[in-house]
Amino acid sequence: MGKKSTKISNNKVFITGGGGFIGSHLCERLLVNNNKVVIYDSGHRNAIIHTGLLKHPDLKFVKGDVLDFDKVRSSMRGCNLVIHCAAIAGINTVIKKPIMTMKINLFGTYNVIEAAISNKVEKFIGFSTSEVYGPYIYKGSEDDLTTQGEVGKTRWTYAVSKLAAEHLVHCYKDEYGIDIVTLRPFNIYGPRQVGEGAVHKFIVNALEEEDIIIYGDGTQIRAWCYIDDFVDGVLLCINKKEAVGNVFNIGNPQSTVTILKLAEKIISLTGSKSKIYFKESPGPDVEVRVPSIKKAQSILNFEPKIGLDDGLNKTIEWYKMDITKQ
Repeated sequence: MGKKSTKISNNKVFITGGGGFIGSHLCERLLVNNNKVVIYDSGHRNAIIHTGLLKHPDLKFVKGDVLDFDKVRSSMRGCNLVIHCAAIAGINTVIKKPIMTMKINLFGTYNVIEAAISNKVEKFIGFSTSEVYGPYIYKGSEDDLTTQGEVGKTRWTYAVSKLAAEHLVHCYKDEYGIDIVTLRPFNIYGPRQVGEGAVHKFIVNALEEEDIIIYGDGTQIRAWCYIDDFVDGVLLCINKKEAVGNVFNIGNPQSTVTILKLAEKIISLTGSKSKIYFKESPGPDVEVRVPSIKKAQSILNFEPKIGLDDGLNKTIEWYKMDITKQ
């Protein structure tokens, strides 16, 4: 195995959804190594406002929708690397807007990969989801069976749209020869997270001494991956030629706990007096989600470094500062 490198330089990078939680952290890392970055984002989940990145001389922000092919194509012009983060995400949003979920995640991906071909982009990094494995995945590897979910259960429109997008972009590799890599993130958390993530919601409620609501009985199991480790995985995919054509689970199986234990841990770390209450789940849930990262370890030399307590403490400190600014 070669030496691990998580630095890339002298690229012009087009990042869809670059104003969101993961995208903004990616931009921070990319902008320190002589890269130029074009963010293409609808502004729906605006995490980048918590940074100074919008004033950076090597960053251009384009407000746009991935369903607008002409704007995607023209905005991408001159870029050699595309990182496609944009998607409808968050189970509550998916359940409320299943049609939009399918359109953004599938048709939006079609527009971005078509624009990449038109602009002769060299490499395309696509973000999928651990949801493609269905309601029960323990140490699941990338060649394990994926799930389509029950038709009519809107929860699974997200997984189906993401899985279809995976197949789509890899077809473009076969037909056009573009370098494709797909990542399946497993429960990424950290500072600036917006939306419906459990860590984000639990921390904010704990800091404000509000009740913490858990849907179901709290025995659902998750493996939590700190944002810095995930970004390491993305950058390794860019650097490693051996990554091309592969799908990788990126997560941290060493940070595996139940949802109840996560809530209790956050209450303890914040010193909160919040109480935990349970509510019936509004629909199908994922009972166990723990990845195997052996493939990423073998091909990318990926190794998550941030343990759960350390990552939660870093995240808590950021939210403390954010709340005091309001």
